[in-house]
Amino acid sequence: MIFSSIQFLIFLSFFVISIKYLKYQQKIIILFSLFFYSYWNPIFLFLILYLSSITYLCYKKNVSSWLSIVFIFLPLAYFKYSEFFFNTLGYDQLISISYKSELPLAISFITFTAVAFVIDTKKKKFIEKVSFLSFLEFIVYFPQLIAGPILRAKELIPILKKKILFSRDNVKFGVILFTIGFIKKVYLSDSIGVIIDPIFLNPSQIPPEDLIKGFLLFPLQIYFDFSGYVDMALGISSIFSIELPVNFNKPYLTKSITEFWRCWHITLSNWFKDYLYIPLGGSRSGKTLLFFNLVLTMSVAGLWHGANLNFILWGFLNGLFLFIEKQYTSTKKINETLKISINCFIIFNLWLVFRIQDLNILTDYISLLYSNISYLFLKENIFVLLFAIFAVLSQKYDNYPYIKKISTKINISFFFPIILMVIILGLSFSSGTSDKFIYFDF
Repeated sequence: MIFSSIQFLIFLSFFVISIKYLKYQQKIIILFSLFFYSYWNPIFLFLILYLSSITYLCYKKNVSSWLSIVFIFLPLAYFKYSEFFFNTLGYDQLISISYKSELPLAISFITFTAVAFVIDTKKKKFIEKVSFLSFLEFIVYFPQLIAGPILRAKELIPILKKKILFSRDNVKFGVILFTIGFIKKVYLSDSIGVIIDPIFLNPSQIPPEDLIKGFLLFPLQIYFDFSGYVDMALGISSIFSIELPVNFNKPYLTKSITEFWRCWHITLSNWFKDYLYIPLGGSRSGKTLLFFNLVLTMSVAGLWHGANLNFILWGFLNGLFLFIEKQYTSTKKINETLKISINCFIIFNLWLVFRIQDLNILTDYISLLYSNISYLFLKENIFVLLFAIFAVLSQKYDNYPYIKKISTKINISFFFPIILMVIILGLSFSSGTSDKFIYFDF
């Protein structure tokens, strides 16, 4: 059940009715959230219950941070990384016991949320006493359960203790934000996927003029897909008068890689900054350690996305660019449009490393792309380029303060039929076949 499905809209309707007219709000949130998670694969309910139970037990028994983190990371290490590490290290005798099936949904997001809770309570950044049910509610709260944003205890636990209210302004903003996310996912990301997914399967068998389309459109696909999910998650929470942290802030309009990572998947970037980069020493220990800290942090962030060398390479290259930026201070003023263009060019190339998991196919793709760069000026590729430029520039208006401000001026009774038509039409032409969100795999 994904947000852009009729099943979810039915689920959400029952949830709203239950919250509004029944007692025991906390139990309703937990039961509905567990049902939402089990809809994918009921067997992995045991995993989410293990992570919740072991994290809470470590919290109550005041287990050391390192031992707590080991207990929390064990399932992630087995389900996501066992096959990769045993293969890489050549432990053939252990490969047979490694995990080779589909990943448990949201295992990385849930693990990072649990680790943040343990560290924050140890460091007294969150001092409120928490019952097991309150902690379980925080972990499984369904709008953010599958793909974030990655929350800290202080951002949600106190809010969930309050009664959910359906205020007119919050409901209006929530519905509009959900619809924007729905449009990004169904109308834009899924449509782009139809065009470019075949391109990445075997670039050597694709007409070289089509490689430009993959280069230009995948960064848009992953943005529309992931920010679309987050828009829907934040929109649903807004309907309940629960404000989740912003996870995107015009990332393709940034002027450096450093700025990009402050605006893309913000809660994950903050997690790595607070729980890995700063504990390593951050930028306080000279150039050599700065290089090490940046490259290690970003390489681990790459590995977080998937157990494959391309993700580690993608993270390493991001860390390298971050280090170079911190060393380079230009006395010349560079036009902002040029800065944005250069930054997009670098980011779009890095997305190729992220997208293509086979390193041989990756090198073939890049080689064919740049040896046939003149195909950019074909009429159909010029159109794709203009679409990409428009999509990047439109991010000026694709931000939460602007959308919230606009929502206050909208007559929802006038726009509701339009919103309903947009959703019904999207559901009808996707016919329930809308791909799951890209970040569900991470």
